[in-house]
Amino acid sequence: MRLFLSVVTAALTLSCMSCGNSAGLYPVRGKVLFKGEPASGATVTFVRKGVADPQTEPTPQGVVQEDGTFTLAGPTGAGALPGEYAVLVEWKEGAGKGRGRAPALNAPDRLKQRYLDPNKPLLKATVEAKSNNLPTFEVE
Repeated sequence: MRLFLSVVTAALTLSCMSCGNSAGLYPVRGKVLFKGEPASGATVTFVRKGVADPQTEPTPQGVVQEDGTFTLAGPTGAGALPGEYAVLVEWKEGAGKGRGRAPALNAPDRLKQRYLDPNKPLLKATVEAKSNNLPTFEVE
């Protein structure tokens, strides 16, 4: 019986280790569409709810690829901490397929900054302590 418990404990430990990294981050993958088409080049930022000062906690980000998908990463590694998040999306003019270079920082946001207020987010997500495949975010 003792051997069985040791084996089960070791298996559970290994399975949990494969989900997150040493910083407590878990993989997050999602998709952003604009009028049914990929929002290629948009930046997706996750701001965790309940954080007293968002400036002190790194915010994971991802860039939407040509197929509409993104994965989150931040300064401490790939993924995000478990919790509830405001999801912010900014899509600069000139970002996306075939543009050749990044848009200027002061380029206008195609979404007119509607998805940039962490205090009144139009999009939300929950990151769990596992690999996360989020539902598609539709922006307009």
